[in-house]
Amino acid sequence: MPKAVPRACRKRGCPGTTTDRSGYCKAHRNEGWQQHQRGLNRHQRGYGNKWEIIRARILKRDRHICQACLRNGRPRPAETVDHIIPKAHGGTDDYSNLEALCWPCHKRKTATERYR
Repeated sequence: MPKAVPRACRKRGCPGTTTDRSGYCKAHRNEGWQQHQRGLNRHQRGYGNKWEIIRARILKRDRHICQACLRNGRPRPAETVDHIIPKAHGGTDDYSNLEALCWPCHKRKTATERYR
């Protein structure tokens, strides 16, 4: 079987190359997951006990139905609560800015928000 073609390291600014499946060179191999967490736990990110209470109230308000699927005429059970305007873009934990979503809709919405 032929060797893999070396590719640029996924770490921004690194001149190194790798053939490893992770996409990181030897110097950065175990750093990929850390950039997503930024060293903060859920309480420090604003999702502690207060959030759990808000989350339960929103799910109850929306009757545990995904609001995005309901708008499309195919209701599904909701597992998560999402900020309509993300906190990173100035959104708040106000009830009018929260809605219940299923995991596929939540993942799709989060993915599109990353490009804004």
